[in-house]
Amino acid sequence: MSTSTEKGLIAWFARNPVAANLLMIFILVGGILTAFSIRKQMFPQFESPWLSIQAVYPGAAPQEVEEGITIKVEESMEGLEGIKRLITYSNRGFSQTWIQVQEGYNPQEVLDEVKMQVDSISSFPIGMERPIVRYDKFEQEVMWMSLSGSLSNAELKELGNTLHDEMLALPGVNLLSFFSGLNYEIGIEVSPDKLREYGLTFRDISSAVRAFSANMSAGQIRSDNGYISMRVENQAYRGHEFENLPLKTIEDGAQIFLRDVAVVKDGFEEGLQFSKYNGKNSLTFELRASKDQDITKVADTVKRYLAERNKTLPADVQIEPFIDLTYYLDGRLNMMIENMIWGGILVMLMLALFLRVRLAFWVMMGLPVSFLGAFLFMPMGFLDVTINLASLFAFILVLGIVVDDAIVVGESVHAEIEKKGHSLDNVVRGVKRVAIPATFGVLTTVAAFLPQTLATGPAAAFSKAIGGVIILCLIFSLVESKLILPAHLAAMKDKPSNPKNPFHRLREILDGGLKNFIENLYRPFIERCIHYRYTVIVGFLTVLIVAAGMFAGGLVKFVANPKIPHDFPQVRIEMNLSSSETATLETAQKVEALILEVDKQIEAKYGQKMVRDLSVSLRGRTNAQIMAILVEPDLRPIDTFALSAMWREQMPPLPGVKTLNIEDSIMNGGRDDGDISFRLEGKNKDELKEVAEQLKAKLNSMAGVGDVNDSMQSATDEVQLELKPLAYSMGLTLADVASQVNFSYYGLEAQRILREGEEIKVMIRYPKESRNSISDIQNVRIITPAGAEVPLVEVAKINLVDGVSRIRRENAKRTINVWAAVDTNQAEPFKIAKEIRDEYLPSLLKNYPGVQSNVAGRIQEEMDSVAEQIRDFALSMMIIFALLAIPLRSYSQPILIMSVIPFGVVGAVFGHVVMGMTMSSLSFFGIIAVAGVVVNDSLVMVDFVNKAREEGIALKQAVVEAGCKRFRAILLTSLTTFIGLVPIITETSLQAQIVIPMAVSLAFGVLFATVITLILIPCQYVVLEDIKGLFRKKNKQIKNTVNANLENSLNN
Repeated sequence: MSTSTEKGLIAWFARNPVAANLLMIFILVGGILTAFSIRKQMFPQFESPWLSIQAVYPGAAPQEVEEGITIKVEESMEGLEGIKRLITYSNRGFSQTWIQVQEGYNPQEVLDEVKMQVDSISSFPIGMERPIVRYDKFEQEVMWMSLSGSLSNAELKELGNTLHDEMLALPGVNLLSFFSGLNYEIGIEVSPDKLREYGLTFRDISSAVRAFSANMSAGQIRSDNGYISMRVENQAYRGHEFENLPLKTIEDGAQIFLRDVAVVKDGFEEGLQFSKYNGKNSLTFELRASKDQDITKVADTVKRYLAERNKTLPADVQIEPFIDLTYYLDGRLNMMIENMIWGGILVMLMLALFLRVRLAFWVMMGLPVSFLGAFLFMPMGFLDVTINLASLFAFILVLGIVVDDAIVVGESVHAEIEKKGHSLDNVVRGVKRVAIPATFGVLTTVAAFLPQTLATGPAAAFSKAIGGVIILCLIFSLVESKLILPAHLAAMKDKPSNPKNPFHRLREILDGGLKNFIENLYRPFIERCIHYRYTVIVGFLTVLIVAAGMFAGGLVKFVANPKIPHDFPQVRIEMNLSSSETATLETAQKVEALILEVDKQIEAKYGQKMVRDLSVSLRGRTNAQIMAILVEPDLRPIDTFALSAMWREQMPPLPGVKTLNIEDSIMNGGRDDGDISFRLEGKNKDELKEVAEQLKAKLNSMAGVGDVNDSMQSATDEVQLELKPLAYSMGLTLADVASQVNFSYYGLEAQRILREGEEIKVMIRYPKESRNSISDIQNVRIITPAGAEVPLVEVAKINLVDGVSRIRRENAKRTINVWAAVDTNQAEPFKIAKEIRDEYLPSLLKNYPGVQSNVAGRIQEEMDSVAEQIRDFALSMMIIFALLAIPLRSYSQPILIMSVIPFGVVGAVFGHVVMGMTMSSLSFFGIIAVAGVVVNDSLVMVDFVNKAREEGIALKQAVVEAGCKRFRAILLTSLTTFIGLVPIITETSLQAQIVIPMAVSLAFGVLFATVITLILIPCQYVVLEDIKGLFRKKNKQIKNTVNANLENSLNN
């Protein structure tokens, strides 16, 4: 039966080790079980804020699309709540609208409103297909697979359809896209001479196809036995079936069939199909998973299928993953876990060197309890955090911090036991001595990360995952250090150590050396610092100014989103619109040859290639993509950025290329707004173009800026028709002439059929040789209402003018976007964007009053994100002030403690200088953690001083004694944090590059925080008392003067 006189929750758990152990076991077992059920994802899940509207208008020019569709959609969106941005593209043949939903609005509800508005538009042009309005929900990328071999494109596509259906039938496989190049099409190529011979038109043939190629109901027969359905089934599905369709019966009774006037081609739509994987014909599958799925399970299911299915494929044909994101996910997870384990081991060794081994062990138990406690609550609905790169970053970041509270408690108990002996009461008293300041110290760190869980914007999911995990870990560290740890420390037996044990001897030497350092070096040093306290503070301020100058002067650069080397860099080519498909292919093949040549050079120099697989494909008439899948990261002789630099240096002249983008970073893949982007708005397109050209010239002249592009499409030739008076006299209208010319070149869609699950167009058009040049338009025959034929040139003027291929509008205004890439080794995107926005553009636009400009794209999102982080930091500082004021019962002392936070940032800045790194938004997470460590240590220090003064100890003596007593705990918390992060800081793998800035900020920040807490805080405390003394003296003088005046007045 315990005879402890201590009371309270801490004492109750200390007297009841069974309760403490059950609580610990519940957290550990519950966390382990939950960890196995948490989904694994590459990145945190997020909800896209974008809706899209697509409307197809076959054959229409961009101006027609803009006037007939795009502007009407824009007008229908006016006044609709929840819309932040409205971006539209009017292209040849279709309109594309992107709607960004405002934060705080439900995208699904906005989608419903948008659908209602679009459906209510009744003035869309005839011939336009029904608009598609959709919201693309979050889907996880899992794997890209290539089906390649020595088969024709048609054979590959047929086999691909089979494999696609088989994979979709696998359990858990729900989202599988199939990129097979050109679509199937049945083309009816009509001879102009045959049309004239039999007096037929395109519309006659189209009507005949629809009339005779159909399945339809013929009604029902009502009989005594019930109803009997009647049907006509004559739908043609293959080219030869269409050939046998009747068109008309001539005077002698003979029938004219489609084969008599046309050649029916059952194949692919017109265009050049080219997709190669390692030199062989190929097509691509993209496997995705819903947000509720574990991507590793989905990938494993498909991999097992592929292993078996490849055994049955024809010789020289195989389907294989060429990008497997689960491989990279597992690699990054393993790297993180390995570094966490090594960090934990180093922390354990560090604690064992300065504390008793058993005490160090129980302090170290704070790690698994805190981590598994976090796992227990991660899947909860209010957080819903998965195992992903962001959550693992958080575990590494908090690795050294999470045991700080346990170290403070353990060191306090250790000191109490050394002073008064081992007993339950002494253990409880040791815990209670630091319980309040240590608890509020942890809560201040929680407050520092709390705004991250409320983040918005594109990086919100990342911030919420990191902030949520850190807060959970810190909360469970409080539970462990205040309820579980005291019971274990109380149960430890005070066994005498074996003096012959070498580890014990080492600990004794270190312990003695530390005590000697504190008494003989630190004590006199801090006494001298307090004596010259104002000089010391000026010295720290000087260091702070130097750090700020390094940052402002560019010695330490800042990039919001650091560039992380890509494992599969891509080259995207966009040709001028006048280029042919053949020219685009030739350009792509030149780039392919360059990549292979550079790879040979690397192999000759280093004995190892960089490129494992190479994919080349056409993505339209003027677009091509070349993707290089690199070898394993640990085999690469150079990094991706060095490889892409070699590509750029050796890129041959490429005539006809409008833009060539090399995507070598995972942070900018798939975006066309570069590292910096500017939006130009105006009604006058000529002025917009002039401003865009001058802005591009300015960007090209700036150091560190390259790959300057814009959203303007190159000019394209356009044929415009103008009716002659003869046309009107013949009864022709502009619509008649335009539609017949359109039939001649684009063709007439007669029917759509569903064949083996794929929708296929049936198109009627002239043979290609009759419509492959502008001169052929003169031979087009126009049918008048009277049935006569006249050449087009007789009824219309044919004018060749410059046209546009795409019209971009934003928020109902015509816009041009100009963007560029920035080499962060030479320049900072933020500084360049601000210089252009604040200095260059205002001066330029004085000559163009009708043009407005602004920063746009990714750089604008990053600027907004940084501004939001600053606001969040200010909010967290307000919460921290309140949490400090409560235990200290003071308004001035919280300001004293918080004033050292900027000095903690100094350590982070110098850390980036030492490591030769650029600061980023990820560094900011480390700085937040540094602020928490500095505040935590400083709070306990100030609390010790206050208690010493309450006991009657003189001010300076109390400050010195507090510093000496807190030296060991502060040193241990800083060293364990630093040591725990050493493995990740020294990690050389590409997977670690994204998290290293965060670790550097915290690791070097806490080292400087040690100096701050042990030197600056004591000096500032005394200075604060000096200021209070001056005010008290001044108030006393004022009071004495008032009393003297009052006494004189009374005497008089």
